[in-house]
Amino acid sequence: MIEAKPLYLDHASTSYPKDARVIAAVAAALVDPGVAPDRGGGGRGRFAGQLIEAARRGVAELLAVEAPERVTMALNATDALNLALKGALRPGDEVVTTAVEHNSVARPLASLVRDHGVVVRAAPADRAGRVVADDLLALVTARTRLVVLGHASNVTGALQPVAAVGRALQAAAHRPLLLIDAAQSVGYRPLDEVAAYADLIVGSGHKGPGGPLGTGFLWSRPGVEIKPLREGGTGSQSDSLLQPADWPGALEAGSPNVPGIAGLARAAELRLHEQTLGAVAAARARACREFLARLAALQAVELHGPAQADAREPVFALRVRGFTVAESGALLESEFAISQRAGLHCNPGAHQAIGTFPEGTLRLSFGALPTDDEIDRAIAALAELARSPPSAS
Repeated sequence: MIEAKPLYLDHASTSYPKDARVIAAVAAALVDPGVAPDRGGGGRGRFAGQLIEAARRGVAELLAVEAPERVTMALNATDALNLALKGALRPGDEVVTTAVEHNSVARPLASLVRDHGVVVRAAPADRAGRVVADDLLALVTARTRLVVLGHASNVTGALQPVAAVGRALQAAAHRPLLLIDAAQSVGYRPLDEVAAYADLIVGSGHKGPGGPLGTGFLWSRPGVEIKPLREGGTGSQSDSLLQPADWPGALEAGSPNVPGIAGLARAAELRLHEQTLGAVAAARARACREFLARLAALQAVELHGPAQADAREPVFALRVRGFTVAESGALLESEFAISQRAGLHCNPGAHQAIGTFPEGTLRLSFGALPTDDEIDRAIAALAELARSPPSAS
């Protein structure tokens, strides 16, 4: 065992630990306001509403978009993707996507195909998990209503050609809507290129932004129509049996997660004005370069994904020769106190593309500000593991 101090390298799942100020914001919101917006009477209800609006503004700034009122709060990125896909598509619509999307995209689309006759065309990816823009664009027809593309892979860290796809779609005679899944990039890098072309952007509040679990969001460009998936109380137009059309209340039926959203608002504030997106992006780019350079010396550790630091986020899909993925993950946890994630990572398509299906890979994913110590310990543990025959372990 190299060191017993716990090391968390599973940030692609959720960021950890949360900033103490984010935790404090969650705890405070349980007491003050402690009620739902505009439903608890007097100042408390108004204060709850102000916390939610602050979160909308913070999310809009993270996404580099205008119209924060078009930010819909969701349970998580999966919930937001379901809302975007099932709310924007109609029976018989055509969708163009990729073969390497997370199950949060792939499964809702599969159910839309089965239940509503939606047609899905998927562009392939190369052995590093990257999609070529021209391959995706070649699938777009005059019937295509929606193009869905993940910004960064949750398996390989590969950055996809969002800007190239977006520019081409804007210049096309027929312009379908563009939905970007930014769950692995929002809060980690400036998203100006995404915002310039996307009609719908989905993000996770608990990954890159550093907010609490149970938070996610959907931004939709003004004029883009989304059908509500849930109807119920909104605190407005209560005399009508139909869901109000006002935005974003139309998509936010029921009492919201005020404590979680308050934590997200504080997390966004910290990310934007203390750590800053530029500093976070630079730190993660440096971690990519350093980790890749040192990983290249470990011949028994296979990297699956882009070998170029500028083509990825610091999410690394690995396999240690001589060990199953499950064995290597268990040993990193038990012998080196390194938390990571082994398996398919809810993305079988990506593993099929990179040749690691059905077993999957060992995934190490770094947070907002990776340290030299984290890189040193990860490389040392992988090197030690690679030197140990399975029988000795």
